Parts: sequence; C-alpha cells; structure tokens
Amino acid sequence: MSAPEPEVVFHSARMMGRESVLPDLTAVAVADGKIAAIGPSDHILAAMPSRARRIDARGLLLVPGFNDCHMHILGYGLKLSAADLSPDAGVRDVPAFVDALRRWAQANPSSAWVRGSGYNQNAFPGAKHVAPADLDRAASDRPLIVHHASGHALLANSRAMALAGVGPATSDPAGGEIGRDASGAPTGVFLESAMSLITEVVPKPSRSDMSDAICRACTALSAVGITSASDMGIESDESVVGAFRDAVERGAALRMTLCPEAVEFGTPEKVPQRQELERDWRLANVPGDVLGSVRLGALKLYADGALTTRTAALREPFADTGTVGMLLHEPDELGAYITTGHDRGWQMAVHAIGDRAIEAVAEACESLDDASGRRHRIEHCMLLDADLIGRIRRAGIVAVIQPEFVARLGDAYVLGLGLERAATLNPVASLLRAGVPAAFSSDCPVVPGAPLDGIRAAMSRRTPSGIVLGDAERITAAEAIRAYTEGAAYAVCDEKATGTLAQGMRADFALLTDLPTETDTSVVAATVCGGKVVYGAEHLA
Repeated sequence: MSAPEPEVVFHSARMMGRESVLPDLTAVAVADGKIAAIGPSDHILAAMPSRARRIDARGLLLVPGFNDCHMHILGYGLKLSAADLSPDAGVRDVPAFVDALRRWAQANPSSAWVRGSGYNQNAFPGAKHVAPADLDRAASDRPLIVHHASGHALLANSRAMALAGVGPATSDPAGGEIGRDASGAPTGVFLESAMSLITEVVPKPSRSDMSDAICRACTALSAVGITSASDMGIESDESVVGAFRDAVERGAALRMTLCPEAVEFGTPEKVPQRQELERDWRLANVPGDVLGSVRLGALKLYADGALTTRTAALREPFADTGTVGMLLHEPDELGAYITTGHDRGWQMAVHAIGDRAIEAVAEACESLDDASGRRHRIEHCMLLDADLIGRIRRAGIVAVIQPEFVARLGDAYVLGLGLERAATLNPVASLLRAGVPAAFSSDCPVVPGAPLDGIRAAMSRRTPSGIVLGDAERITAAEAIRAYTEGAAYAVCDEKATGTLAQGMRADFALLTDLPTETDTSVVAATVCGGKVVYGAEHLA
C-alpha cells in the first residue's frame, strides 16, 4: 500500500530540535493527520502535490504539541464556569472573597449552590482561612462550596454543612480532617477525605454538562499549545467516561488520557484488571478523527496531601505548624494498592509530595518485579534528597513535576518549610543528571497551566515575591520544552505517537512567537492538532 499523499504543508517556520533551533528544517508536510516529511521549505514545497494546502508559518517557532500529563480536564472545564477565587483574580483577602462569590451568585440565580474555585488562603493576610461568619456572608441564601486551589481542601458554609449533616459530633473520616474552632464546632474547612462529606450532597453535573465542560477545557488548552493531556483521577462512572467519548465525537481537539482513581474501586483487592476496565469503558479504540481521541492511562493513587494545606507527609515538621502532614494510606495498604495494580496490568501514578510519602512509594516500587518496564510514576515528587533520587532512578520511576507550582505557590512553600527546605523542592536538574525520566505538567486547575509559564518557571525557579528557590536546579528552555513534550509522552506511554517532530508521528505542534526566556513575552501564536489548525489561524497565511 502506498503512503498517503500530503494534504497540507506548514512552511517558512523555524523548528526546535532537542537542544536548539534547527535552521535547515523549516517545513512539515502532513498526511492523514501524521507528519509525512520534514525538511527545508523549498524541498518540501517542491515535492507537494498541487492540491496540497500550503500554510505560511511566517517565521514562527514550531515545537511539538505540549502534553500536560497531569491535570484535570473535566475539573478545569467545570472551574471555568465557577467563581474565580484565585490570587491572580485579585482574591487575596476576605472582602475580595466575599465580593467575588456574591457577584457570581447574582449572575447565576438559578444555581442551587454557590460555587467557587481557586481559593488559596496562603495569599491572605496571615495565611488564615476564611472564617465561618464570612462564608455565610458570601452566600446567605444558598449552600456554598469553594474548592481550594490545591484540590486537597474545600470550604462550606453553614447551609452546606447542614445539608451534609455535619456538626460538632461529626467524626473526622480516615485520611481527612474537619477544621474546628476552640469549642469543637466545624469551621467550614474540610481537608483531604473529609471533603467527601460535602461533595456527596452537591448535585452532580449531567453527562451533557460534563461533555460541555470537557469541550470548553479543550478549547482553552488549545489556546496555550496543548495537544495532549491526562485527566488524573477521574471517577469510575459511566456518565463521566461517556462524557469524554461524547466530547471526542463533538470534535474536541485533544488527545486525552483518562486515569481512574484506585480508591474508587474500593480496597486493593478490588482493583480491576486493566484490560477489563479498558473493555468495559470502551476505550480500547476511540480514536475520533484526526483531532481528538480518548484512551485509558495509569491508575491514580494518593499517598499524601499538599504543602499548601500542610497535609503533605514530611519527615521533619512544617516550620509554621509543627505538624508532619498525613499519609492517606498506611504503608502496608499503600504497598498493597501498588502491588495489586502492578500485577493487574496497571502503570501506577502515585501522588507523593512530602519526603515521607515519596519514601513509602519508592519502597513499594522497589519490591516489584520488572517495575521499570511498567514506568510507574510519582506525581509531584517535590521534596527530595540525593538518596531518594537514587532510589527513584533504580526503581525506574518517572518523576512527574509541576514547575509552575514554584512560580505560583512558592511563597507558601517558604512559609511552610522555611527557605532552606523550600529551595530543595522540584530538583529537576538533579533528577535529569541522575538519569531519572522527568515529565512536566501543571495539575491545572491548581495553577492556570499554560506550558510556557511552566517552562519559564523551570528556568527561573522564582516565587511570586521574587525569591529564587534553588538556583542550581534551574534548567534551559530546551530541557523544559522536552520535559513538556517528549518527557510527558514517555510518562503516558505514548511516545510512539506524540512528543517529537519526526516522520510518522502525529502532526501535533505549537507555533511560538519565539523561544521562551525567563522574562520574555513569547506566546503561543497557533496550535495544530492532527494537522489541523485549531487555534490561531489568523497568525498563519
């Protein structure tokens, strides 16, 4: 069978190699959604059939499409319709918090609940949570739910707690904590598994609502150059999985990898065989057209909480609270989940931020047969020392890092850990030198998630207040781009289809105004998915 003829050629571009811009490669020919040829523009154009479309890239820098291998696609799409309570939106104190929620409530009178997202108490004076009376002031006539930026906490007002039956006599669930005042009354702060006490009574979005949210997220992700992304921790629910399939059928321009939560299935022995779930969810062959697709990825598991909520599991106490965070599973149970998942065909993706949690995950992976072949992952993998880095390398674990965390949340890390320990977070340069496979992602909507922001953050390691956390761990633009493309594709076992610019690879790429520097203003001018321009057509000719 002869190869399909090219249908489109992008020419007059600059092209990014592994280390630098390649002046001799300026054109990419696309056939059937894949790269058919790469070379000098005059050579590629001369070989094109007359009916092939020619698109002038106008000197833009062409790089592989970015791959956010740890984010929350559905959650991001839903967040886009909630009140934005992030510091970037100006919500840095209680008056701004109350005002933003009141304005959202007025604009959404038919919503049974008042909803907010992106809240981060670390940006407030004294890093204190909003008081119960202020939660009630923000939404006096309806139940209120506010999701913390970390995803590891939420706030609820009195009406919401009453609907959930939460009161002074309510016990903390295993792996969670209800915030309480001096008298033992709940303050409206719910940490880790305690969040489910509230979320269980919040009306679930319909399959149609979720499909809309996924499409909304895909459009936003295209605008920042993302062509592949993983939804890390989806519910084991047919309506949720079906919403992703629906979004693909509607033309969502994203290669989506769905990663279910291990605890959704129950105890470790109830973890299903991977092939069986792939069949049950009908994900074995859902390619869509040359735009979007949906596939089954790793099995997600939480080992600990977050630094911003002081629930990450540390060896030494937090500097400001004197606590050491929490392991969300006892080591034996954590190991059972990892071992069972491994034995039943899963790549494991384990959230572990604190050094105590990372050590527990590494220990569990070290006991597995052929762990390196499965590419088990540690998500976030933030607080490390040389010994832990060595153990991760020897176990063949992939470190999935979110460099934008330092740029957005770094000052909170300094508050919680002190400057010396905070400077050791996300030691990307050390991981790369040690030979640990490193992949970049965002955990969006924890942070906004534009890959160029993450790339600049990895280059500068500068917090919002200007502190450089660990100067020796800064990396180059080329290294950061590889981590967001080739490294991320390796992390999701998709490197044969995406992540590099080569013949036969999927024609997914982003066109940048320039190679990013620490302080430049380069942007994504256009995004191409499966050979089709899905964002920024006006910047091409």
